[in-house]
Amino acid sequence: MDGQPITDRELDRELARVVGQRPLTPVAIGQLREATLAQVVDRTLVAQHLEQTGFGATDQEIERELQRIRKRLEQQQLTLDQYLQRSGLTRDELRRTLAWQIAWPRFLEKHLTDPNLERYFQQHRRDFDGTQVAVAQILLRVESPDDPQSRAATISTADKLRSRITAGELTFADAARQHSVAPTAADGGRIGSIGRRGPMPEPFSQAAFALDTGQISPPVVTAFGVHLIQCLEVQPGTKNWQDARPELEAAVIQHLFRWAADRQREKVKK
Repeated sequence: MDGQPITDRELDRELARVVGQRPLTPVAIGQLREATLAQVVDRTLVAQHLEQTGFGATDQEIERELQRIRKRLEQQQLTLDQYLQRSGLTRDELRRTLAWQIAWPRFLEKHLTDPNLERYFQQHRRDFDGTQVAVAQILLRVESPDDPQSRAATISTADKLRSRITAGELTFADAARQHSVAPTAADGGRIGSIGRRGPMPEPFSQAAFALDTGQISPPVVTAFGVHLIQCLEVQPGTKNWQDARPELEAAVIQHLFRWAADRQREKVKK
């Protein structure tokens, strides 16, 4: 892309790394391949952004890393060409990998600062300060989870049910008792309090923490089916940004990656 091709071999290698030894259905592998391709494309965009904004690795830096690799290989009585053959890499692919390993930490060193961490915390406080959200859910089963049309039909059903609830035709609790397939249905869908990072699936938690008390989410898709979520109560947390530093750093790194990819994507479109 933008003069730098993404080969099937690179994609297959990254997919093998992600899948590992997990047994997956052909449909699941196809979905994972699409997600992996999107990740590889984004990393290529980020690498281009780093190169164009002064964070890219120089030829001298890459050569120094290659020399270190050669010395390590000599101790194993291997040449660089033998290593490349065993790894399924070309020299260009290895150089791109080394360039990334140099440039990305350099970019993070510039942007992953205490002021930026604190600013991100203030903007997303509820996600990091230990807030608990009491929620109820309506879970609708997708009859054929691998069929996009079946999933879309269930989302449409959830949308219509949400409209009936917000119009006052029935309460969320009554709708849960009548339509939810979750074990919580008999209790009006009440799950109890959840944290931002567990025990519910990430799409569920993300949607729940975006709600204020009384609000109902749009349909949320997880591996369990399609959910409607109602926020019953928000219990604020007490952590500061330093208490939450490990998870805060991980979130900011993801944010910076997406930000750089989006910036470069817009630039490529122009």
